[in-house]
Amino acid sequence: MKLIGLVGYKNKEILNFKKKFKKFKFLNINDKNFYNNESTNIDALIVLFEYPVKNSLSKFLSEKFKLFKNLKWFHLSRAGIDECIPFMKNYKFKFTSGKKIQGPNVSEHCVALLLLLTRSIFAMDKSNYYLRPTEILNKKILITGLGGIGLEIAKKLSAFGAKIYSVNETKVNKRFVIKNYKLSNVKKVINNFDIVINALPLTSITKNFFDEKIFKKMKKNSFFINVSRDQTINIKDLKKFLKKKKFAGVGIDNTGSFKMKKKIYYNSKTNFILTDHQAGVSTNLSRRKELIYNNINNYYYGKKLIYLVSKNKEY
Repeated sequence: MKLIGLVGYKNKEILNFKKKFKKFKFLNINDKNFYNNESTNIDALIVLFEYPVKNSLSKFLSEKFKLFKNLKWFHLSRAGIDECIPFMKNYKFKFTSGKKIQGPNVSEHCVALLLLLTRSIFAMDKSNYYLRPTEILNKKILITGLGGIGLEIAKKLSAFGAKIYSVNETKVNKRFVIKNYKLSNVKKVINNFDIVINALPLTSITKNFFDEKIFKKMKKNSFFINVSRDQTINIKDLKKFLKKKKFAGVGIDNTGSFKMKKKIYYNSKTNFILTDHQAGVSTNLSRRKELIYNNINNYYYGKKLIYLVSKNKEY
């Protein structure tokens, strides 16, 4: 009988799993029992919410996964797996994540940041720095990273009448995208766009991708929105171009590179808005739970797991 470790589930929900998957034994895991003898013998570890293992999870991901000799599958519900990258090639287990299920909420946050800037919402009561609102209609937008999040952004902004272009290493849905570029071609074309949106996955290749060379080539008075990990941006270089007033507006969902006293910060002089890692937050947990349920079902019947993380691509 396979032993499945569950993190973040209520007892009633675990009981429902037991009734449905009778050949599995389910164990409720938290910080107190994370490394006891029973837990380290699990065949699968599934994390719905991270707070019950806040003290143990980082150690597990970086080193202590070696204690789990029987582990065949690990699931992390979030999209960002950057802290796993240095250790991922040593993982002997299959690794799945929520890399596509956050598309709706993160894309909505992206559009919200863009509209706050283009419509000058925050600047309207700052008479010294009033900015005339900008229409998105017919603007050329470049979305770097057209995964689950990037594609949802493309869908939404195409409805505004924008001209959408993308940066992706694989084929893209042409219904929403006029043309796709490879990452290596970005420097050659980025000066053509009115709005640039960063939704790249963080990998060893994309780390600090948006640097001085990229920002220098971007169109003067363009808008830049980041809903990717901060590490895909060279923050020092970005601040330099903010001071030079290169951009018409910049919006970032902070994942840790900026110190914040409040959940939202706005600088009217540079039309710069910063939110405190709110893009992935949602009252809707149905996609997260449905993905886990479907993957447990696939694991139970020996089928392919959904949203497997590639150790080579690092996402």
